[in-house]
Amino acid sequence: KYVGCDIDLIDEVAKRAGFEPQILSMGLDGLIPALMSGSIDVAVSALTITPERAAKVDFTKPYYESGLSIMARKDDASIKGVKDLENKVLCAEIGSSGSVFMSKIKGAKIRTFNSAGEAFLELNNKGCEAIVNDKPVNEYFLTQKASANLNLREVPGVLKAENYGFAIRKGDDKLRARLDKALDEIRAKEIVTFQVHDGNRVSTIINGYGKVFGTFPLALSVDKQFGGRIIGINEYGCHLALTS
Repeated sequence: KYVGCDIDLIDEVAKRAGFEPQILSMGLDGLIPALMSGSIDVAVSALTITPERAAKVDFTKPYYESGLSIMARKDDASIKGVKDLENKVLCAEIGSSGSVFMSKIKGAKIRTFNSAGEAFLELNNKGCEAIVNDKPVNEYFLTQKASANLNLREVPGVLKAENYGFAIRKGDDKLRARLDKALDEIRAKEIVTFQVHDGNRVSTIINGYGKVFGTFPLALSVDKQFGGRIIGINEYGCHLALTS
């Protein structure tokens, strides 16, 4: 079973919209073509709403505000911002917002990989000098055991604020209306509170239903009130928190 913020949210949306989701695992670069060909109905994968994507598919209302950040090696203090990426060899997950952003950097040479994890490994192995990728994905990776022995760091700051949305086929207005209506219901009617357990693991509870809505291992800033580190709270009650 797949787990995560997007999975928990689409499950809740599906209940309200009256359908049973069938979850398929696909590469990021395959999502838009799969929608356009009719192989899938909805793309749910922390997909940022961009003009390039919106020209090919439609999106629901935004459900989370994200952003991009730079990943570099710890032993390379020269990378401090976008200006430092000019004329550099950079790694990217194919089809990502980060790859689009990097393609506009002066003199940059982009090497693409099938996943963010592969790009991180190549950066660690000095196959490139930096990565621009979704900030929550970068921070999640740095909390994982797989990153413990890697020489990677996140450069402070957000390069570009972006929104996540569910993507659907162009012109499928009925499905978009169903999804938007469900998202509006969640935002308007649900009161979400925190429950702390296992030290600093934070779950969200939907009041009146008494069920765990989700636990998400991401981190950005310290929030001592909950005994853990909270990355953020989006408007639909999808809370993100560090687990250790």
